[in-house]
Parts: sequence; structure tokens; C-alpha cells
Amino acid sequence: MPRIMKNFTTVFFILLVIINSMHCASSKHYKLKPVITEENDKKSIPKPKVQRIGIYEDAIENIFGREIDEYSNISWHIRKLINNHKQAKNTNALDEVPNSSWFTNRNGKYPMTLEELKRGPNRRIGRPDMEGPLTIIAAKVEGVSPGFRVKDRKGDIYFIKFDINGFPQLNTAAEVITTKFVYAAGYNTPENYLSTLDPKQMQIAEGVKVKNRWGRDVPMTYEFVQKLFDKVHPNPDGTYRVVASKLLEGEPIGPFQFSGRRKDDPNDYVNHNHRRELRGYKAISAWLNNNDIKANNTLDMYVEEDNKYFVKHYLLDFGNSLGSRGLGLGGRSRGHKGTFDLGNMLKKTLSLGLWVERWEKEPRLVTPSVGYFESRLFNPEDYAQLVPNLAFQKATELDGFWGAKIVMSFTDEQIRAIVETGEYENQEDEDYIVKTLIERRDKIGRYWYSVVNPIDNFRFAQTNGSNGHQNGNSKIIAFDDLSVNAGFENAERTTYRYKLKYRGKELTNYSFSKGNSSLSLNSEMHQVIEKLFNEKTNIREDDKILTFKIETKRSEFGSWRKTIEVYFYYPIGNEKAPQIVAIKREN
Repeated sequence: MPRIMKNFTTVFFILLVIINSMHCASSKHYKLKPVITEENDKKSIPKPKVQRIGIYEDAIENIFGREIDEYSNISWHIRKLINNHKQAKNTNALDEVPNSSWFTNRNGKYPMTLEELKRGPNRRIGRPDMEGPLTIIAAKVEGVSPGFRVKDRKGDIYFIKFDINGFPQLNTAAEVITTKFVYAAGYNTPENYLSTLDPKQMQIAEGVKVKNRWGRDVPMTYEFVQKLFDKVHPNPDGTYRVVASKLLEGEPIGPFQFSGRRKDDPNDYVNHNHRRELRGYKAISAWLNNNDIKANNTLDMYVEEDNKYFVKHYLLDFGNSLGSRGLGLGGRSRGHKGTFDLGNMLKKTLSLGLWVERWEKEPRLVTPSVGYFESRLFNPEDYAQLVPNLAFQKATELDGFWGAKIVMSFTDEQIRAIVETGEYENQEDEDYIVKTLIERRDKIGRYWYSVVNPIDNFRFAQTNGSNGHQNGNSKIIAFDDLSVNAGFENAERTTYRYKLKYRGKELTNYSFSKGNSSLSLNSEMHQVIEKLFNEKTNIREDDKILTFKIETKRSEFGSWRKTIEVYFYYPIGNEKAPQIVAIKREN
């Protein structure tokens, strides 16, 4: 009995803390200050130690170890029960992600030109130099995913990746296309170039070794090289289509985890599973069918930029995306179940193998160059990673919404421009990839825009009006209704209601705006604001921050959606301009 009471007391205490934190958050007062657009994480630091993460140890830890920790976490269960999940800890006052060593706002905030999208992270004009001698300085010939590390005659180093025999363009196109989408989304990626390799130009550097079938290091020979080429897809003229991935600048210090942080990097002050750009990457990777997001597909580099030395964080190895899985054809289960899916295993066992999932009835591939890539069964709400990813597991509706906004920022024309850089031989394959990405994009948008109130990009504007405050001019707060802009909802059937608040206290009744994505500061509100501020003596600028509480309804008989609170500075009696200070969304 004492032990039961102790556990009950612990749970009760946690509930009180959570409820209290919810109350505190709702009454938060923002100050008048610039919105953070650059994270201060590029300060010079000593070089951190090289971190090594075993691929199998990491998988076991994420599949079993972390799952057990989560299910035994009482606080996590309580938060899930009352829908009060911990939000990302590196967002700014507008609930966006500042630029950092992890992420740079690109197409989601500042639409890129078609040429910029096609170029992606690549700095060179054209392709790398493959005409002169290529010297093999390392190679991997075991398994079914072969590759080289080579040095060209200019001294540049590249990692060379091939298409598996029988699947022309499958791996190489996926690698190049996904790299450019991920880069345009805002992440750091390698420079990946499509090129042609002629085996006659290759030579082996002195001292290069490979592992034989017994795991022993032996000198590399041309016989080993030929065994590698026997596994990959040749062109008719005996050359090979390849992806040449340029060696990253700086010194590699190993991969990063999607949880915790590097303790020897003072700039790494937010646990990775609480970073919005890693949580929100869940929606982006689901769109691209990239379900192998793990530590060993990342790399931290100790770099020098602007006379500062710091760690820059990269995502890499995108061969397991679109319809490819790096080893050739992607399986039909990708995105539908992980490596250890207990639910699926129980269904199969209890039904004596008679249970058949919907995706198991699908064809195994579209074409050899496309692989298995579809949109009809794609489910953004329940997209499964190959190995559990703690950042993805911690993702909230607000993280998914942030990622979905980036996915939705890619227009049909932009998607086509990037897919063209995959250089498919058959136009039908290119068209299919474009069509499928567009359909998956729209599914991503429809789902994530439905779980939050998808109005965004708030800004002050001014319009002429008879009931205005000064000279017939009325200030309004304009915004974008992302669901309406995407064509998912009808503007004429949409109504917005809003009321004015000050430090948590409601000042007015609801006002309404139908079919119009703007909220007017009408004469009644001006009078309330003037009275409020005139009653205060020596009022500070930080005390002139008010709040609009906004809700959305999509039809006459529909229900009001989750709220958004827009904090804005509204000066009266001086020359300063009003401005949006902060955004708070209901999760």
C-alpha cells in the first residue's frame, strides 16, 4: 500500500506541474524586441572528439532500448493523455526556425529560382572532371552496395556510387533528386553530381587495402575492382553512370544522434530530439519516401567560416528514397512498417499468415528506374521509419505543420525542375516521379493543415475605411490561409472570429471576418486600446503589446478550429509603426 500511494503521489505531482506549466504558458507576456533569425551557434570552439556510432548498436538501441525507456516514462504518458507534448525548444517568437549550423531557411521562406533548385548545393559549373585518371584511394566491394573513394587529377576527392545491375538510374537519380529537395528545404547536404565513369581511367593508389571474405585487410587488386563492377549497371559503351559525391569541407568528427547532444560542443545546447528542424524533417522525409533516417546517414564537420571554427551538421546518403533503397528496388512495406513492427507480427501470427496488408497487394515496381514509389496508399499520419527515430517520435502537430509548410512550398514547376536533374532516360519515368511527388505533397499538406489552424504569415496593412481611427484609415492584420491558398478549403465558406486581449484579459467580444484573410482593428477596438493605455501612467513600450485570439470555421455549421494568438505591438500617440511580436498556436 505505501508503494502504491508513493506512485500515486508521484503521478499527481507530475500532473500538477504540467497543468501549472500550461497555465504559465498561456499568460506569457512578450517583449518588444527583434525576432531572432540567426541562432548563436557558430562561436569558435576547440575541435570536438571524433564520435563513432555503430550501425547495428544504434539500430538496437533505437528499436528496443529507447522504446522501453519511453513506455516506462510516466510523464510522457500523462502528456500524451492530456495532449500537452513538449514543444521544440529552438523556435523563435514567430514559431519558426532561425538559421543555424543545422538549418538555413530557403524555399520555405524565400522561393528559389528554377536554376537555384537545379543547382542545389553544387558549386561547380557542370560535372566533376572524370576525363583524366581517377585514383582509387578506398573502396567497398563487399555486400551489394558497392562504391569507391577516388581522387581526380585536380586533387579533389569524391565518393562514387553506382546503380545496381538491372536497375538503371534507380539509385543515382534518387540520390541526386532527394539531395536537391533536402537542400532546398534548408538542410546541409553534400555536393552530389551525376557523371559518367570510364573504368579505363581508373588506377589504384599504393597501399589501398580492402577486406576479403574472412574480414582480413588485403591489398586491393584490379580483380577486386572488376568484382565490384560485376554488381553494378553498365552503359552500352562499357562506362557507368555514377553519383560523384564531393568530400565535405572541414574535418569529419562522426555522425550526430537524433537525441541528446554533443557534450564537447558548447554550441550544441539544445537536445537534438527537441530541435524543430529535426522533428519537422519527419514530414519532409515522408514526402520523399526516405525512411532510413538514422545517425549513420548524418555527419558532423568541424569547419572554418568567417574566421570561426565550429561544427556544421549534414544530412547525407539519400539512396534510400523515392523508389530506391540503396541496394536496388525498395520494398512495398517501406513507409508502412518498420524493421520491428509488433502489431504487424501479431496480426500475421494470430491469423496464421492469412492477414494481408493493403500494400502487400501492390505491384513490386513501377519500372526498373522508378522502383516501388506510390501515392495512393501513402499515409502522412502514420508513415513508418525503418528504425525508430526519437526526434520523429517527439514531433508534435506544430512540428509536422512546420515541415508540411516547407513541403507545400514546392510548386509543380519547381518539383519538375528538380526531378529533371535525375536525368531519367524515359520521359514516362520522369513524369511518374513528378506526378507522385505532387500527389504526396498534397496529401502532406491536407493532413498537417487539418490538425492545426493553418493561417500564417501575419503582417500589418492599412486600408481605407469609414470607421477608421485616423483620417478614415483602418489598420488591419493580414495573413495567409494556407489551406485556402492550396485549394484545400473554400475562402467564401471560411469565417474567422477574433477578440482583443491584453495580458490574458479579454477586452472585446468576438468580431468576424468572412471570406477575407484579414482582421480589422475597428473603432471599438481603438477606443478600448486608447482607454487602456491612457489609464496607465508612464507606460512602457513593452506594455503596448496586445493579443488577437483567432479561430477559424470552414462552413456555416462547422465547428471553430484550434486557436492562434497573435501578439502585436500597437503604439498610440507616437510615430512608431505597429508590428507582429509573437505567434502562439494551440497544439
